Amino acid sequence: MFQFPKNKSKTKFISQWCVLLLVVALIYQHPYWTGLDERYNDYWRIKIAEKNLPGDEILVIDINDQSLTQLEPEIGRWPWPRTKHAFLVNSLIEAKTKAIVFDVLFSEKDTYRPDFDEYFSETLAAKDNVFLAAALLSSNSNVEAVSLNSLPSDFFLNPGDAKSSSVKVKLNLPLVVEQDDWNIGLINFIADDDGVARRYPRVIERQGLKMFSLPQKVVNYVNSLTGRKSSDLPKEIFQLKYKGLDEIPFNSLSYVDADYLLRNQQQLEFFKDKIVIIGTTATALHDLRETPILQRYPGTSILATAIDNLLNEDILYVANRHYGLILLLLATSLMWLISQLSDGYKVQLVLSGFLLVLSTLGLYFLSLSLSHSDILFPSASILVLLFACMVNIIFYRGLKEYLSRQHTLQTFSRFMDPVIVKQLISDEDWQDKIANKSSQVSVLFSDIRGFTSLSEKRSAEEIMQLLNGYFDLQVETIFETKGTLDKFIGDAVMAFWGAPIEDNDHAINAVESALRMVDNLMSFRESLPEELRGFDVGIGVHSGEAVVGMLGSSKRFDYTAIGDTVNLASRIEGATKGIARVLVSQETKELCRDSFSFEFRGEFSVKGREEKVKLYQPIRK
Repeated sequence: MFQFPKNKSKTKFISQWCVLLLVVALIYQHPYWTGLDERYNDYWRIKIAEKNLPGDEILVIDINDQSLTQLEPEIGRWPWPRTKHAFLVNSLIEAKTKAIVFDVLFSEKDTYRPDFDEYFSETLAAKDNVFLAAALLSSNSNVEAVSLNSLPSDFFLNPGDAKSSSVKVKLNLPLVVEQDDWNIGLINFIADDDGVARRYPRVIERQGLKMFSLPQKVVNYVNSLTGRKSSDLPKEIFQLKYKGLDEIPFNSLSYVDADYLLRNQQQLEFFKDKIVIIGTTATALHDLRETPILQRYPGTSILATAIDNLLNEDILYVANRHYGLILLLLATSLMWLISQLSDGYKVQLVLSGFLLVLSTLGLYFLSLSLSHSDILFPSASILVLLFACMVNIIFYRGLKEYLSRQHTLQTFSRFMDPVIVKQLISDEDWQDKIANKSSQVSVLFSDIRGFTSLSEKRSAEEIMQLLNGYFDLQVETIFETKGTLDKFIGDAVMAFWGAPIEDNDHAINAVESALRMVDNLMSFRESLPEELRGFDVGIGVHSGEAVVGMLGSSKRFDYTAIGDTVNLASRIEGATKGIARVLVSQETKELCRDSFSFEFRGEFSVKGREEKVKLYQPIRK
């Protein structure tokens, strides 16, 4: 089934292998494959979310459509007067909540009710457990840039660097509140190229200054209350581990219900020691984002997920792509070895397909196993590239084999019946059949008698036309009897039977062809003018072992037979003069069994043989 490729050096074999691996490795580095793996791993993100539900540390107060509708008669349309939020904050403080996080941007002042904004600001004063959202804006935003050295020092990972910095960035800040009362963090999540929220930053860097995200800011505060040390920041961006498949998988209350419970001092235990996140799922407020869980997922739930992940140090990990590259190169190497060492195109196709199926199953179960440890593996790019490699390698092998078959068809159609050649190259082992080897064959030599005197009577053009017409008949007969035309030697013809296609009746077919060639001669002479009928033919046939294969130079070669069997067939043809048109050797006679009658014509001495050769004239029964 496997063998080292013929006519290929090991150095060339290894160099092609290395080039293939290099090309695959370079293609694997393209960012497209990272995006493909992310989309594939969304399946595992959902599976992980199904099996994991968030704890009860976080409570979401949802500004939903119900809250907007029910509170409109009381306080009007959104944006609500900030006094409403101030009352809620005071009530939550009384309920002994651990932290209050606003996922609402208070960037526009209430020009009609400035005293309401002032009251909200006073409410937040000196309260270090109330956190406000800020957002980093793009450079083309029409918001005026802010000097970072003017912002609170606890907004930065390294406050000292910020104070001495002249960096300006564009930020959406809670301008409703006095700057001295800001306790802010960034709510910018990381949207991948396809717009899906899979990652969240712990800090965001601009020109060397690192600003805290809101989740990290909240977790730092909560950890300080419990005496728990916040983890270091080796990675500034982490993979979100979504929990549950609901829009809000955390404990939640609508804003209107929470307001009612707090004002009436009901179920205050439900709020105690909670991290309360105040955000919106209302359609009109446009805070819905695309995530692996849902296409329209509340931004507040993304924020809550980030806080939950950091608080519990429970995040997803993505395996290093180098591991994926190693597996890809190993699988590609196996695919390459199969293509080069398999001795048939169909064998290669089956084995390559089996390897692809095995790789698919292996990578699936690897991803499944790693998902239990919250690790995502880049399987999709490996499979796609491996499939692409298989298609290209098989196409290359198939094209190469097709061109080789076509070349063989064109080459051997000069020597054999094209129909037989097509049958030959349709076999899987056709290359072995045409390879140089020793075979049992019957060799025929045919020479025209009296050709020299004939050529003196006609012009060269007429003689060539005559010979071509004669050879057309004889070559057709050779092909009809499954023979291989070796060559023309002037007015002589050499052919053999038994190669490249093995033929147990090669002797019978050779003798039958010889007799038909005599018949062809007689009918051909009858078609010629009287003065051109003075030529005859001598045919010698001998059977035995000969070396058969392609012989010649790199620029010209032929499929031929060489050896003592060929030489003796030529000598037998020479012995036909004055004896018979067709003579065969003792070996050929015995191989023909009783297919013909044979008349013994004597023993003859031939050049190159000490013993005389018994020759026979075949006669049809």
